[in-house]
Amino acid sequence: MPYSKGPKPREAASKIAHMEVINNPAIANILQNLKVDSAPKKPNAATPALNVDFSIPTKIEQVLTVDAGLQTVPNPIRREKAMSFINPGVSILSLDDLKKIANDPMMDPRDMGNMLSRCTLRPAYLPLRGVRMTGRTMRDTLREIINASLLPAVTGLYEVLEFLLFEQWLPSGSVKSPRSMNCLFCRDTFDIPEKQIFSCPHCGFEHFLSDYLGLLSSSDPVEQPSETIANSFMRVLELLCLFRLPMLATKNGKHDRLEKILFIKDGSLMLRAEGFRVIDGVRRYLQWLRSRGVTMHLAGVEKTGNMVEFLANFPDAVPCDGDVLIPSRQFLNEEIQGKVYDPTNPRNRVSFGTRVGVRLSASHVVALQVPSNDLTNGGPENPKPNDLPELEEVVRALSKVTSSRYENSLIPLVLANRQVSLAQSSSSRLLEEYVIGLIS
Repeated sequence: MPYSKGPKPREAASKIAHMEVINNPAIANILQNLKVDSAPKKPNAATPALNVDFSIPTKIEQVLTVDAGLQTVPNPIRREKAMSFINPGVSILSLDDLKKIANDPMMDPRDMGNMLSRCTLRPAYLPLRGVRMTGRTMRDTLREIINASLLPAVTGLYEVLEFLLFEQWLPSGSVKSPRSMNCLFCRDTFDIPEKQIFSCPHCGFEHFLSDYLGLLSSSDPVEQPSETIANSFMRVLELLCLFRLPMLATKNGKHDRLEKILFIKDGSLMLRAEGFRVIDGVRRYLQWLRSRGVTMHLAGVEKTGNMVEFLANFPDAVPCDGDVLIPSRQFLNEEIQGKVYDPTNPRNRVSFGTRVGVRLSASHVVALQVPSNDLTNGGPENPKPNDLPELEEVVRALSKVTSSRYENSLIPLVLANRQVSLAQSSSSRLLEEYVIGLIS
């Protein structure tokens, strides 16, 4: 009889340990829930709520796209020292140009170069590790760099932040919502004035308006910051870039120009964590535009996340070109995000868009976020097509600019991503005159 080698003692012990874990009632229950015996079935509620007629000409004439890139730049000699390079960019292209690109993948590179030149990059740098101002903590270094990054000499986006936070679209003398924060030194609460630099009335500690963003609220001043802060700041810069042109239009009384522009943001229409402090300003501004009969076509295009995965699993939820799935908040929570739905706690302070799934073509199904009529708590519990008045025009315009370069990709985002991903590019102000021309 041949010699049979048994399991090694370590392997045997490991198997026994795994069996003991599986036999634990709580873990066994979880594993049973994980088990799937059949292919997933499309939920009954996953049916289109709307079909957009693509044969109707769109009113959109231009597409403004906002995207940003983030790269870590280490010191090549001392790699424990590193900076974060944030490269937000704004591009504006005519819908006719985008259609030409869609119809002519072999376009003359010179023509393509002329189109891509209509992009403004607003790069910023943040210390990531091992780099700080002389005699300063990492926290204070970050505070000063974030503040400096918003100034006109760098990104020039402080003006947009002030516009959104202090409701500068309202006439002088109007009653505005007060804003308060906890002092970074004494922790007492105080109302902040409409200034970029101000002192705590309790202890005199000097603050920057950028401190109100709360990007460093959970950062230990002794520890090295993670890339979380850089990522959060990048999202803020994207949002401010998105609303710069609307701000200029409002300040110059040229709202009629907004109605012919589609504003696209790469990613969700939200800012997580302390970002709600800017989001409530965005919501008030969008509501104010609507109250004046001003149409702003705006969409966030999600490339990852639960909604994207759901549409990939169930493309027949939107079977025909122009079909739009508008999930309720309960459906979104339970069927798409896999969460427990709690109708008694609808609060959502971080978003200004309602999620929808759209089929733009036989090979393009995209997840979007678009603002609703009522932006309280991020949108209605059970949104209907009438709650999303700009949705049809947004979808109609997006159907003209699909790209085969990547799965479900859109040409404006492909081009914008190409621009912001070039970390070696120098800051460009080539779009400034073009943008001013739009609202002059």
